[in-house]
Amino acid sequence: MPTRLTTTLTDAVCTLTLVPPDGKPPTLDHGVLDELERHLGEIEARLGAVRAVVVRSASPKVFCAGANVTELATIDRDSIGPWVHRGHALLNRLEALPVPVVARVEGYALGGGLELAMACDVIFASSTARFGQTEAKLGFVTGWGGSFRLVRRVGLARAKELVFSGRMIDAAEAVRIGLAEWQGETAELDGRVRDFLTGVAECSGAALAEMKQILAACPHTRIDENAALEAAASRRVLTDGDAAERLRAFLDRKSKA
Repeated sequence: MPTRLTTTLTDAVCTLTLVPPDGKPPTLDHGVLDELERHLGEIEARLGAVRAVVVRSASPKVFCAGANVTELATIDRDSIGPWVHRGHALLNRLEALPVPVVARVEGYALGGGLELAMACDVIFASSTARFGQTEAKLGFVTGWGGSFRLVRRVGLARAKELVFSGRMIDAAEAVRIGLAEWQGETAELDGRVRDFLTGVAECSGAALAEMKQILAACPHTRIDENAALEAAASRRVLTDGDAAERLRAFLDRKSKA
């Protein structure tokens, strides 16, 4: 039985869960990509009802071990290109969702599993988490944006060190170098995720969607270009968002205090 990808929607939070077969780690194959494509389509169609997305594993030992090596063995020089392009397209869609996306990581996040986590906006990890961009150990290169996102998170020199050695790092080092945003005891992990999602729920969905686009553009824009982006987004949140309504409510509460 292959890994499955299930989804639940609770309190406007959509949780995507990798469910591995008994006794095996969660991996990524064509079936999982099919399910991810379907679930992303459902989320995109229900954005009014979805305020945040959490990606996690049903296994406490492995977040995702990367590509299914049995399936990799069937890929040749002609089929590897479509496999890479499809993975890129789906992780790009996940990253582009106009809501905050959280990777909740327990255990190992390796190869494509780390690429999946890095496609999320933030990575919260238990102290048991282990991260590695380990494709070169099998003679492969990163295939689903790992090179791009790893450099963006930790810098070029650190990315080279991790990829060239294929070494795994623990959660504490991941936070120290900027690969993850938080790490703590497993018992604290769900609480940290809940605290983050509570903050998200208190913010304007329209404002967060705009901020996500602005922040994504920041590494590639000049300060004057940033001004144009912020001005245009400010007009939209006042026209189509709830900024004016939230400001009136705030001033009303302040006047009654």
